[in-house]
Amino acid sequence: MSDFEFICVSGYGKSGSSACISLLKEFEFVDGPNKEFRIAKDPHGLIDLESSLVENWEFIRHNTAINDFLEYCLMLSRNDGVFRKTGKGFSEILYIDFMKESIEYINRINNFMYFGDTMLHRYRLNILQSFKQRLRSKFDLSNAAPMYFSRPNEEDFLMETKRYLKRVFENYATNKNIRKVVLNQAISPTNIKKSLKYFDNEKLIIVDRDPRDIYATMLKEGSFLGTEDSVHKYIEWHLHVRKQVAHDIDTAVNQDKVLRLNFEDFFLHYSETIERIKEFLNIDFTHKNKNSRFNPESIRSHVGIWREILDQDAILQIEKKLSEYCYNASIAS
Repeated sequence: MSDFEFICVSGYGKSGSSACISLLKEFEFVDGPNKEFRIAKDPHGLIDLESSLVENWEFIRHNTAINDFLEYCLMLSRNDGVFRKTGKGFSEILYIDFMKESIEYINRINNFMYFGDTMLHRYRLNILQSFKQRLRSKFDLSNAAPMYFSRPNEEDFLMETKRYLKRVFENYATNKNIRKVVLNQAISPTNIKKSLKYFDNEKLIIVDRDPRDIYATMLKEGSFLGTEDSVHKYIEWHLHVRKQVAHDIDTAVNQDKVLRLNFEDFFLHYSETIERIKEFLNIDFTHKNKNSRFNPESIRSHVGIWREILDQDAILQIEKKLSEYCYNASIAS
């Protein structure tokens, strides 16, 4: 396999992780897909797969988990289009047959296939399909379908999963001539230990941001908060996220694998932030495309934008409830 490492960059939603990704891609031998790669943390992704196959195994549910995972991979594999099902196009982006690699991965952690029938097969059938199955059952005809029997132990699951993700990006690293593959939102900052372990030779950068600016960005973009009690919803959302983050902190992991940065420092302490990143990632590559993707001079468009919103009472509530996460106002002014 190609000799490359993963750099996973994540944030808490509107927290500015894209700034870090843009900066990293200015360096020689560093690049990554322009789409989020969320296979570890998304529903039906690797965390759910491990839960059903290893941690909460049951002789029916693991077959459903595998089918859900492969259906999710089919979405990742295919191209998107106006008259097509949603797709992420990773087969084309990564120069591989993504679905083929995913099937081979499942085959390596599967014990055997067999024919079986379960009510779970019928949960997603449309009316016509359900009628056909009922009709077959009435005439004592079999509705059995191929099913997986997979019971890997934790060590084997982890080994094959690392191998799978390495193979998925091997051609990409070779074709791009890169040594560091940057992945956007591959790891959840609220579930670091669980999802980071799936990647081999990996480091995680988490970008945090002043919660007042996150709130202001959400309002400007019309994000999920809505109009009624939006600030109270936001504060509750933020506190629950932070509670989960605190629960997931592991000092040993953080020291070796995780770097936490403030979005504001990419603008206010540009050179120092670059040095922290280079030291953490152990890179001495040339910053050959400096300022081509990230412009540290655009601070006014990104930092302290909470001052521009009309409802400053909402800002005061955020400052009161989330004061420990607010960036120093005098510096950001």
